[in-house]
Amino acid sequence: MNLKINTMKFLTKQIKNKKDIKNFIDNLVENHMMYHFEDDSRDIPAFESRLTQEQLDLLDQRSTEMLDVDYDYTFEYACYVLED
Repeated sequence: MNLKINTMKFLTKQIKNKKDIKNFIDNLVENHMMYHFEDDSRDIPAFESRLTQEQLDLLDQRSTEMLDVDYDYTFEYACYVLED
């Protein structure tokens, strides 16, 4: 997993709207970190071995925020990005 320098920065930005969801998912794709957003980040072996506990906590927090802001859009955009 090749993580970009900005990984921690994008994990720390609270998700408040659809634009934030799009940006977060785009960063996940760029950093090869896509996963099912209803899963706990600690259940993903590649994350557990490469991310700090703080980053795992932030990943779970951002996922919850995305789903709370717009559940359907979150998965629709993720599927759209993965189809390309």
